[in-house]
Amino acid sequence: MQKKLLTILSILTAIFVSQVARADDWGDLWTTLNSGTTNLSDTFSTKSHLELRLPDTEEVGYVRFSQKFYTKLAKGWKLGSHPVFENSKKGDDWNHTFRLDLELNPGKFKLGEKGPSISMRNRWELRWKEGKGSEIFHRIRQQTKATWKIDAGPFKSYSIANELFFEEDKGKLTINRFYPIQLGSKLNEKIKATYYLLYQSKRAGTSSNWNGAYILGTSLSF
Repeated sequence: MQKKLLTILSILTAIFVSQVARADDWGDLWTTLNSGTTNLSDTFSTKSHLELRLPDTEEVGYVRFSQKFYTKLAKGWKLGSHPVFENSKKGDDWNHTFRLDLELNPGKFKLGEKGPSISMRNRWELRWKEGKGSEIFHRIRQQTKATWKIDAGPFKSYSIANELFFEEDKGKLTINRFYPIQLGSKLNEKIKATYYLLYQSKRAGTSSNWNGAYILGTSLSF
């Protein structure tokens, strides 16, 4: 099973790297830093999250910071609430967005004895945008991820995932993120890293036209 998975991974890598090389719209780099979890009680915990994005790999054009709070519920379910600050650059100007993320996520489960573990993230975002006064923009996000354990040099896990974004004010799906490759490794006893390739599709306004871009990213957890 592991040899088959590595073969599939190699094929996917070759396909997507070749597509990235030919694509006109690609080159963004995303970096995420996650602090370790601090347990505030037996059921309540928190951790910090920082993300930087470099459009066209040139300079930072997006910054997001959130403080994530989680409450353990019965049967593996988890409730999350995250105050979030976003700062994105358009031209020479930076635009601010404040968010409150609410999550209700089931526990991970395994598909069969040798199958992948499945995790889901169900998020409702309430967003206040700079220049829009007190108007609240609602967005629903759903991500499903399948993860296999592997033993391939520094890489200890392989995942594939997809995430959908639905914006309530537009009444449409507006973003789709497909992660064909996510490789997890352990740098030392305290630091874990994930390296991923992402293809992000965005709807142009409320039309039926979608524009896609390839993104390379890393995520470090301390």
